[in-house]
Order: sequence, then structure tokens, then C-alpha cells
Amino acid sequence: MPSAAASDAAVTMPWVTFLSDYGLDDHLVGVCKGVMAGIAPQARVIDVCHQVPAQSVGIGARLLHEALPWLPAGVHLALVDPLRPGMVRPVAIRCGNGSTFVCPDNGVSSLSWSDLGGVTAARELTNSALWHPKPARSFRGRDVFAPVAAHLAAGLDLEEVGDRIEPSDLVALHPRAPFVHGDHVHGTVEMVDHFGNLQLNIARADLEASGIALGDTVELRYGGKAMQVLFTLNFGDVAAGRTFVYEDSFRAITVLTTMGRADLTLGAKPGDPMVLSRVPQGALPGPTEKVKVVDWPPSAGTA
Repeated sequence: MPSAAASDAAVTMPWVTFLSDYGLDDHLVGVCKGVMAGIAPQARVIDVCHQVPAQSVGIGARLLHEALPWLPAGVHLALVDPLRPGMVRPVAIRCGNGSTFVCPDNGVSSLSWSDLGGVTAARELTNSALWHPKPARSFRGRDVFAPVAAHLAAGLDLEEVGDRIEPSDLVALHPRAPFVHGDHVHGTVEMVDHFGNLQLNIARADLEASGIALGDTVELRYGGKAMQVLFTLNFGDVAAGRTFVYEDSFRAITVLTTMGRADLTLGAKPGDPMVLSRVPQGALPGPTEKVKVVDWPPSAGTA
């Protein structure tokens, strides 16, 4: 994380970071950035990600949480806002390091609050004078969230955006935690990245608690199957076409297929359970040998 001094200095600079599920196939992102430029032309906008799977609040929250240690303090605009009966209230959430989240109150920023000093104040975006004069219910990003984010970046006091909210009333996500049982770690696929890698809700400490060390062969169980794979940090340790487990750059245990897509190799998707367990250590199949995939649990009568 940036130092406190660096964060305090950055707050005086008009940074806006922007994450959404809008995609890049049309003009939605550009329109929102145009709105912000018209209100706060001095603000600099960092596009964090606009390829969050549509309406996937949990994945958006995880991506935002992983990105924030590398971003300047400022206004963080996070727009993953599924349409539903009774719209989620729009909010601005101030944290201890001076950053402010502008987002729907659906938990999309909740994984990040504690890392930024906790919530110190929150407001509902009820001051319609800051919005587009005729806001569309289907594009609040353009007509409500982006204008308010720009006004805050331009120096508007948080109190001006609307009614006060008790921090304890904000919606917070509670991600599923892995479960360590003896030499097994039960986890879940949290998300599939652009390359088809499967990021799990498991940390290296969970594997170590089950007796699995870096360089070990582990058994990966998924979808009624089981296979033995290597736990490593280096892609070069594994031959092309082979699946393995590694700790990625954000410290998450991830399943990857070299020169391929693990999601297709395993037929896995977000929410699927996976189990990693320690096995007696020995050589993995060589580069030309096929990894044996077996049914799990074993059928009746199988040793």
C-alpha cells in the first residue's frame, strides 16, 4: 500500500479511477469519461477494468480490491449495477486515507474499505442538482454516478452530494472462505480471467496449513474428477498443455494450463468447488506423457 504521506499528497490531485462492466464494444465508457471531463477537465482518469462480467458484483469487488494497492488515492468510480426491481441506492463512501468510492450500495467497494482506512463517512447521492437534468433510469452511470464523481474530484465537499448514511447500514459482501481439513483444502473458483486461468479463494497459507509446500505435487479435485498437478511459481516449470497450480501476482492460488485455458481444460466456471490435497511426492509425468484424470470419488470396488 502507498505510504500515508503519499496518500495524503495524492488526495490533493484530481485522480478518478474507473471500473465497470460496460465492456469496450460500444460508447458507454467514453460517454461517462466525457461527462467527467466536462465537469472536472483537470481530473485524470485511470481505466481499471471495463470487462467485469455483466452484473457480476462479486467479481467487480474482487478486481477493485486487487487493483487498489497500485492506484493513487482519489475518487474511485465503480459501476457494476444490475438492474432489478427497486434500484440500489447510489452512494459516496469516504475512507480513512481520503479516497472516496462512488458506486451503487451493493457491496462492490466493500472488500476494499478496510485496506483504505475504513469507512469514515457515507452519503446517498440525493442532491439531484449534481446529476444530468433528465437522468435515464437505464444509464445512471452517465447521469448520476459519473457527474458526482467528477464534482468530488473537482473539490466538492462530500456533505454536498446528499443525505448522510450510517456506515453500518452499507451493504457489504462476505466472500466464501476456504476450509482446511487435515491435508485437504476445500475452495471455490472466484473468477476466470482473460486467459482462462481459474483464481481460487485459497491463499498459500491455506495450502501450507494442509501440509502442501511450494514444489509439491498436489491432487486437484473438480467436477467429479481428480488429477495430480504441480504447485509452483514459474510457468517455465511446466510443459505446454499441462495444468498446474501457482500463486499469482495478487497472492491468490490459481489454476492454469500452459499455452491453454484452464477453464476449458477443466470445464470450470466461477462458483465451482475445488479441492487441493497433498499426495505422496514423486515425479510428475514427463512433457510427452499424459496426465491421468480419474473419477472422484472412486467408484465402488476401486482401490
